[in-house]
Amino acid sequence: MRAFLFVSLFTISCLQGQETAGYSLTLEKDWELVGVPLQHPALSSGPVTAVQSATIIQWTPSFTDTAFGSALVPGSEYYAEVVSPTNHPWLGHRFELDEAATRPRSDHALVAASSPWNTKGPIDRTLVGATIEVRPHITLPYLVDDTLLRRIQSGGENLKSFQFFLPYAGSASLAAQANLSAGKLLWQELTTARTLRPEELVLPPGSSFGIKFGDRRGLSRGFSGVVRTTPCPAPLQKGYNYVSYPFPRDLRLSVDWGSSIEGFKSGSTPRGLDRIELCQGVQRKRYALFSAIPSGPARWRLINSTRADQWASPAQYLEKVDVGEGFLIWKEKADPLHTFRIPKT
Repeated sequence: MRAFLFVSLFTISCLQGQETAGYSLTLEKDWELVGVPLQHPALSSGPVTAVQSATIIQWTPSFTDTAFGSALVPGSEYYAEVVSPTNHPWLGHRFELDEAATRPRSDHALVAASSPWNTKGPIDRTLVGATIEVRPHITLPYLVDDTLLRRIQSGGENLKSFQFFLPYAGSASLAAQANLSAGKLLWQELTTARTLRPEELVLPPGSSFGIKFGDRRGLSRGFSGVVRTTPCPAPLQKGYNYVSYPFPRDLRLSVDWGSSIEGFKSGSTPRGLDRIELCQGVQRKRYALFSAIPSGPARWRLINSTRADQWASPAQYLEKVDVGEGFLIWKEKADPLHTFRIPKT
């Protein structure tokens, strides 16, 4: 995967100036994991003034000339994220909105949804005093619909030759494909043809998705978004997790992330350790955190491709993951508190 990034600063809507970036990626393999290191601009921001219940949050949005709920676009998935103050217990955490319940309200209140994408809970009075931003999710259709339609309608490609693997919580991944219906793409589960719910097509911050090509290799896509400025909670389940670094820069392992701070244990053998797995085409490389002595310096070392309990020889180490590259984390135990820290300067 090749990725290109440019960063600029400008003002979005009525919000204060935000650092924004343009991002372009080109996928060349028949199977790759893709991350999204940017976010959509916030629709509004403001302080939380009261929590009426575990689902109803009162706040003061940055626009009050019209009911906040009326600004939610039908068909889009939205979430609220705590962006300040820096010492707030909810900093970086997010909760999903119940758009159908929020939209008709006239008092600006947000109605929170029960969702596997919520990173902390339940919502209570500790949320009061936080400044939140409400923004739409980046979704798989947003990233690939236009490109797929062009390749099908103009290039004559077989739509079913594309397969996608989504990071829906509670499963290792959700296999999906698109079908053409009345000139539009209809997203379905691969094995059952069940129409996917909008929340299943969401790509939350810190996640990645897999894409597999059939007829012709390659997919190019460019987009712009806002650079994240807070830590990114990304709970990990036992087993496989589709993840990516949620900041627009290379991930420096054991510097920005991937050390004992994030709960990763090291060992002299890979047996029983958590793993990072990189997937490019038919090639998959597995790494675990190696240290020669307990509590000694640790580095992510390549595991033997045929013996999972042995290191590859000669020793090879993973120092960084490229910006926008997705990867798998295999967790021996679930870690609901896992967080991607803000990168060091």
